[in-house]
Amino acid sequence: MLILLVASFPGLIIGFCTYWIATDKLEGELQRLHIDQIDQGAAVIDDQLNYLELTMSHWAFDPKFEDEKLKTLNIGYDFEQVKDLYRTLLLMEGTHPFLQKVQLFLNEPRPVLFSTERFTYIDQPGDAEIYSTLLNQKKSAFWTNQYGTEDTIALVNKIPGGSLKPFGMIIATINTSKLIQSLKTLTPTHEGVTLLLNKNGGLEMSTSGKPFSRLEEALKQEYEAHSSSSESFLFPYKDKSYSVSYGQFNRLGATWVYISATPLSSIVAPVVMVSKWILYISLTGLTIALLMSSFVLRRIYSPVERLVALLTGGKGSEYSDEFDMFEVEWKHLASERELLHSKLKEQLPVLREGFFLQLAQGYLFALGENEIKGRIRHYGWENDNVQYVALMFRLTGFSGLEGRFSLGDEDLVTYATANIVDELARKQYEQAEVINFHNFSIGLLLALPSDQPVKWLNADLDLFCRELMRTINHIIRMQVTVAISKSVYSVKQIPHIFEEVRQAMAYRELIDDDNQILWTEELAKSSLLMECSYPFSLDKEIINAIRSGLEETAGELISQFMDDLSANGSTEFYIQQGMLQLLGSIRYAALQSGMNPVRLFGSVNLFDELAGIKERDEMQKWFRHKVVKVLVQEMISRQDYHLKHIIEKVILFLNEQYMTGLSLESCADRFETSPYTLSRAFKQIAGINFIDYLTDIRIRNAKLLLLDPDLKINEVAEKVGYQHSYFNRIFKKYEGITPSSYRELNRQGK
Repeated sequence: MLILLVASFPGLIIGFCTYWIATDKLEGELQRLHIDQIDQGAAVIDDQLNYLELTMSHWAFDPKFEDEKLKTLNIGYDFEQVKDLYRTLLLMEGTHPFLQKVQLFLNEPRPVLFSTERFTYIDQPGDAEIYSTLLNQKKSAFWTNQYGTEDTIALVNKIPGGSLKPFGMIIATINTSKLIQSLKTLTPTHEGVTLLLNKNGGLEMSTSGKPFSRLEEALKQEYEAHSSSSESFLFPYKDKSYSVSYGQFNRLGATWVYISATPLSSIVAPVVMVSKWILYISLTGLTIALLMSSFVLRRIYSPVERLVALLTGGKGSEYSDEFDMFEVEWKHLASERELLHSKLKEQLPVLREGFFLQLAQGYLFALGENEIKGRIRHYGWENDNVQYVALMFRLTGFSGLEGRFSLGDEDLVTYATANIVDELARKQYEQAEVINFHNFSIGLLLALPSDQPVKWLNADLDLFCRELMRTINHIIRMQVTVAISKSVYSVKQIPHIFEEVRQAMAYRELIDDDNQILWTEELAKSSLLMECSYPFSLDKEIINAIRSGLEETAGELISQFMDDLSANGSTEFYIQQGMLQLLGSIRYAALQSGMNPVRLFGSVNLFDELAGIKERDEMQKWFRHKVVKVLVQEMISRQDYHLKHIIEKVILFLNEQYMTGLSLESCADRFETSPYTLSRAFKQIAGINFIDYLTDIRIRNAKLLLLDPDLKINEVAEKVGYQHSYFNRIFKKYEGITPSSYRELNRQGK
């Protein structure tokens, strides 16, 4: 209750203060602003009238009206000159918004009046007297309201301009309604009235029309009581106060006076209304606070009550208050968090070792370069501007250690050696990871600066390996064979260099009591390594690609497999033997996957067919079509029914949840499949890409929502699951126009 009351009282106080300031303090300031607005409006009208006078004066001096031929103009014969006069009058009418009609009066040779529609001879004595009076005025340009009806105001310019003996005049009639509309700008609130008077008499005009009202007559009398040329004052009239301003327009020797009167209440009305609303809302809020305090109190306490019940298990609490209990429970949870954090820290080395073991053995084939680098950074390695080197350590001489170790201690010996390698490697290299392959084999992965010269790198590795071998000889009393790979710059090549050092171990010399260092780059130049360089890592990758249904990828890997087999000039026989070995590996993997090769290939002997192919390209083509394609189709046919069922669920889910932050990865996780499998299956079954299908749903629903004029564009974007800026781009990409343009087109179509 206290919170609600405290929240309501400031608004109540603000309402009272605002109301008092609005009525007592702001009145003078608002009146001054109102007077400034009137002065600005009057200046605009004065500028328009000045421009009209200047324009008409320029026309009076136009060569067309100074031509002496006008005195002898024969309307029946001088057709071209008459036609030119009509065009000129029509052009003059369009030069100013105040102009209603422009006429040309010629007194010689015969009085005639030209307008844009026709010409008229002035034959009636009364009409001739009007034009004669205007022509005999002393001024060459003047304003008059004695032309036409009572409300007509006209600007007269004698022609030729500046002549002592004018023979005609241009009569510009003012559009009274447009002039009154301009005068209305002097009463911005549109609740007052504006008068326009000729100080010398003859002109009386009001924005409310004629005859003058009592208020307007009173304003006229009040103005006559003032002597200054312009002034502002308050004028009380019938229980109302009016803010009155008047000023003058100097018009070609005549003085026009404008008088603007606006009710003072309409000037301060907006601020008074806002202050009253603040007052009313504050009073209403206070009333609602008093009425709903008990209900709100219960609602406020309800989450606290549920939290207390959750922490106490619905039993009574022995604490003094709820927040005392929260403090105790918070400390308990903090201690639990620290315990879990310490356990995670203890398990991190195990996770790190498992990751690098999988990387070295090639089980992370499905991951991309950046994904693997990201995981390596997660375990504390920097992989920018580095080169990777793999080392393999093989212990020999275990049988000669009778009495020191017994059978069954192989893992213990390997573990102890791995610790020695790890300790010495971390002393010399910043980034080193030991991988225990067991059975007397230890791997070491080094990340070294990429700018380190090969000569220095090899010398440093040689020195490190010799020191390590001496240490192992001294502690474990076993011999060590070390294989060192070439350096690579891609993490995807790490499994290949480990495969190289693993194969290199087969070429160690069987000499007792001797340590050996094998450089794979040197072995690669010898015929021995060339004869046994079977790409086992690619063998695994090809099998994985077939199991994943990646026919094209498997074909590319087979091509790379053959390139590796034929490197350094291997013979046809060796390539055939390698491909036969690969065929055997694939058939074995198919059997493990539950496939029956006899049912798939019939009675055909694949090994005989492959052995009969002598050309490399034919061999590769045969492998792709006869083996890979058949196995991939079998894998896909097994998965089709399951995938079709999943895609149906995904489509239903997209139509229901398109407005949320969906992605291919999130849907794959939800339906327990991989993003690649889901994308490929969605394209195959639905006939459209996943993201295109989702975008189509969102755009269709957005187009329906855009038909609702009450929804803003950003609200439509949120309702279909887009950010505002991205929604504009994707909508224009698919529809060719922006959402706002689409909405406007549909609105015009209606």
